[in-house]
Amino acid sequence: MTPDGVINPDIAQETGTNYELGSTWQLWENKLSANVALYRMNVKNLLVAQRVGEDEFIGRNAGETRHQGFEVDVQYREKLSPSITFSPYLSYTLNDHSFVDFVDGDNDFSGNPLTGVPKNRLSSGIDFRHSSGLQLNLIHQFVDDIPLTDANTLSSDSFNVFHAKMSFATSISTHVNLGLNVGINNIFDTNYAQSVLINAVGFGGTQPRYYYPGNGRNYFGGFRLNYVF
Repeated sequence: MTPDGVINPDIAQETGTNYELGSTWQLWENKLSANVALYRMNVKNLLVAQRVGEDEFIGRNAGETRHQGFEVDVQYREKLSPSITFSPYLSYTLNDHSFVDFVDGDNDFSGNPLTGVPKNRLSSGIDFRHSSGLQLNLIHQFVDDIPLTDANTLSSDSFNVFHAKMSFATSISTHVNLGLNVGINNIFDTNYAQSVLINAVGFGGTQPRYYYPGNGRNYFGGFRLNYVF
């Protein structure tokens, strides 16, 4: 549909074929778990958004695109003492996505990395748990630079952000449970783009709005009181 509510007859349906190979391991008496997957998907007539007005978009087809990559999730669980366990984890994604055939007017974007997709993404952290109900979570996130235009003339900056959370859960009585939590997001007050708008254009003399900034360092806390019948 166009912004005027008219059906666009020039849009073709997306079609694609996906191939995926994966495996799961449990090692060292199930202390270490790992999931690995390889994938590849060829898509014809991929629908992409073209901005035609302030917060107005129409769809268009991008010819042929190739989506391929690698995903791995690893988690380890170990006891530091009879009452304390810790669990480091890591999730990594490689996105090698590209336009295979994409010609838009006089512009040939064939071979360019796919717009709006970071090539590397990493999430890692470590959880500490005490048998008393106390828990500490340390979290790290890395996002690679992201192409913002089909011509790949502009990209967002890669970034790392870190978070921390402490929580406590206990039973006050047979029927009442109490939960408390406090935390810090973006510990090092990093400037980064929480989300991006690809192929943005400016209107009324304004600069294109490619970025939606993430929150600076911020704090949170809460409590939960449950009554169980």
